[in-house]
Amino acid sequence: MTWKDSFLWGGAISANQTEGHFNADGRGLTNFDILPMEPKRLDDVYLDQDNIINQSYHFYSGRHGNNFYETYESDIELLAELGVNSFRLSVAWSRIFPTGEEESPNERGLQFYENIFKKLKEKKIEPIVTISHFDMPLYLIKKYGGWFSRKVVDLYVNYATVVMKRFSDYVQYWIPFNEMNMIMHIPFIGAGLTFTKNENKLAKKYQATHHQLLANAKVIQIGRQINSNFKFGCMMAAAKTYPYTCKPEDVFSAFESDKYNLIFSDVQVKGKYPNFLATFFEKNQIHLQTEQEDFEILKNNTVDFLSFSYYSSACSVAKDSDVEKVKTNGPDTVKNPYLPASNSVWQVDPLGLRITLNQLYDRYELPLFIVENGLGTYDDQFVDGRIHDDYRVNYLKEHLKNMVLAVEEDGVELIGYLMWGIIDLVSVSEGKMSKRYGLIYVDADDQGHGTYKRYRKDSFYWYQKVVESNGDYLFD
Repeated sequence: MTWKDSFLWGGAISANQTEGHFNADGRGLTNFDILPMEPKRLDDVYLDQDNIINQSYHFYSGRHGNNFYETYESDIELLAELGVNSFRLSVAWSRIFPTGEEESPNERGLQFYENIFKKLKEKKIEPIVTISHFDMPLYLIKKYGGWFSRKVVDLYVNYATVVMKRFSDYVQYWIPFNEMNMIMHIPFIGAGLTFTKNENKLAKKYQATHHQLLANAKVIQIGRQINSNFKFGCMMAAAKTYPYTCKPEDVFSAFESDKYNLIFSDVQVKGKYPNFLATFFEKNQIHLQTEQEDFEILKNNTVDFLSFSYYSSACSVAKDSDVEKVKTNGPDTVKNPYLPASNSVWQVDPLGLRITLNQLYDRYELPLFIVENGLGTYDDQFVDGRIHDDYRVNYLKEHLKNMVLAVEEDGVELIGYLMWGIIDLVSVSEGKMSKRYGLIYVDADDQGHGTYKRYRKDSFYWYQKVVESNGDYLFD
């Protein structure tokens, strides 16, 4: 038996970026629903109560998504045609508990997801379910301040328990939180955090992080009681950080960048906070509010696999005043002079995926799972019923080749590969449909106009051959 015999080939979406129908069938408002299509939509300084919660804007793209709420059956038919055997999606907390505090779940929300899982089962497509993917009931942000409050831990665990019990016959792979390390960079999306002018933002972020880590462990504890076959994974935004030069100061800067980015997976895999954090907390006047039992819960309920997103690598320099910056999936990074220019919003680095796979496997010695990787670009042009996206094919091909090399030559244990935004969706960073990721084109613009009809891109047919050949087509 080889790694290919059980490998999961698929794609991924999230509820908040695709479903739309934000007030249908009892669903409540979420943090994602109130993000306007504004350049500062994710900035820390923008996220005070008045700016983010109480103002009104003319258009909220997250409320429209790509209409997956209505099209899920035909979308799953397209996935079956594509030939994938896995599909990552998320459950919208506010569809199950509209405010987060209801005594009983919303049956219409549960039935919606059950219908999806039944359809996936019919098509022999394995669901990988994210329980919280960058959305939470807005009510919990207004009342408790989001994940800063310990009260939200119990409310989330109750929600997750309901979901796991209801879908225990359909779902094996669970990811309690999407990209938990992004709390440090997009705290309103990651944890429902808003800030006052003189608040210690770093302390608030780490307190919210502790609450999510605790909730994550509690969900694993309960989930294993519900079904011993469940597999739980942590999920992080991953990108190996290179030093800008071989100067020791730059090497140390890159080392520090990776060290802090891996805190979140360290806790979920090893069951404890890394030792250096005690000094860091003291230096930054961070005093976590914890209970003694928290640390036993973290210790005894670690994950079964490590899943991650990879879009590009990062680069770090000790003194960066004169160095050009570029975007990544997380914070801006120093521009790597050895990576070529591309049509992506970030620097493309396929070998960086192989390096990242080795870094994570060497550190944790757990099975890995690439649950997001893809190209967000404005280049997709719908002409005569076709989208010729050779740039996406090239991006995916080079990343997948490096993935295979990491497995076959480096010995990395890998569960599967899910390309991100397999169906065009609303981007998190910009709130735009025009920043397209998918193999499947959605006829909709940034203002919600269009038929929302689906079209297969050239990349659809290319990926179909990759999946059908179990990866062999990559090297033809």
